[in-house]
Amino acid sequence: MKLSIEYELENAGWARLKLSNETDSYEASVSYLNDSLCELAQLAIDLKNGRKETKTIFMDEPGELHLVIILRNNLAEYEARWFEDWASWNMHSIDDYKVVLSGGTCPNQIIEQITSILLNIIDNVGMEKYKELWVEHDFPAKHLDELLNV
Repeated sequence: MKLSIEYELENAGWARLKLSNETDSYEASVSYLNDSLCELAQLAIDLKNGRKETKTIFMDEPGELHLVIILRNNLAEYEARWFEDWASWNMHSIDDYKVVLSGGTCPNQIIEQITSILLNIIDNVGMEKYKELWVEHDFPAKHLDELLNV
């Protein structure tokens, strides 16, 4: 099942994430507490480089969503896991989560979407405004360059 990823900046320090496939969708708020856009870009790089397992953490307040991808036989098997509190900060068990979306798709489909998300932010927000909104985190320009093979 194709995975659709939407990531839009909102107010200072917040973004909106929507993950969907042909049958289900899941939306989450994303806080500045974690550098999720950089992790999302790294996930795409990991897939591009053939890494067998990778993930991105999207922190909310409270809770967090982990997008976990495992490569098997040229298929990117994905699972979106919701945690009631911050498992990445050891405030919740890493084994206690709810799977809110799962499926499999072509790795390139995910890489292309993430690259498009990054390009959209550069084109419509810019690096300076991004830094204003995400105070703690710079736009992942080097990651984008790597995805574009610059």
